[in-house]
Amino acid sequence: MYTQDQALANFTYLSLTKDLKIDDAAMQAYYDAHKADYEQIHARHILVRFKGSTVPVKPGGKDLTEEEALAKAQELEKRLKAGEDFNKLASAESDDSGAAVNGGDLGTFGHGRMVPSFEEAAFKLKPGEVSEPVKSQFGYHIIKLESREVKSLDDVKAEIDKKLRPEEVKKAMDALEKATKVTLDDVFFGTAKQ
Repeated sequence: MYTQDQALANFTYLSLTKDLKIDDAAMQAYYDAHKADYEQIHARHILVRFKGSTVPVKPGGKDLTEEEALAKAQELEKRLKAGEDFNKLASAESDDSGAAVNGGDLGTFGHGRMVPSFEEAAFKLKPGEVSEPVKSQFGYHIIKLESREVKSLDDVKAEIDKKLRPEEVKKAMDALEKATKVTLDDVFFGTAKQ
């Protein structure tokens, strides 16, 4: 009997899932509420580390105080605003050796991938814009936004459907349960008085 009940429950669930259509309004509402999840940017940075940073000092480099690092970052920002090439300056001056070899390139990333102060500053920039020095636990960053991409609703409909479908099936199951008179068989559950 348990197996039969489980099979019926599974059949009901699958039937509800198969026939369930997530309406466009629900998808649009979810997309609007979670638009930041579908935004990605491509950025570069120049890092000027200071004492206490987990980033190692470059060979032949000096372990700067926080004040010295800020002053150096501000000087680099001035040079950029005067027209120096960001990629060349990042390659020569950045303490992030992994990104420096690629002109400070950090690649493409979405929200929640970088430390909060860096992310907040990077996502405020417009493509081509360069930030003021931004402090993090790694040092001072000068960020250049290369590009911004927000996936359209059409691009993420399948993904949103996967997220909304379990909730909608649960609502349908709850509605089915409310509409169905449930009786418990005392004999089946072994609670009948003898």
